[in-house]
Amino acid sequence: MTEANFLREQLALIRELADRADPHIKERLLALAEKYERRLAEQSRNTQGPN
Repeated sequence: MTEANFLREQLALIRELADRADPHIKERLLALAEKYERRLAEQSRNTQGPN
C-alpha cells in the first residue's frame, strides 16, 4: 500500500467518524482531516515534478 492510499483511507475514516461525533470531537477530527489533505496535496505536487 502506498502512502497516498493509506492517507486516503485514513481521511475517509476520519470523515466518517466526524459525521457521527459530537461537535467538539467533530471539529478536532475535521482539523486532522485537513492535515491529511495537505499531506496528500504536497505528495501529489512532489510526484508531478518540475514542468
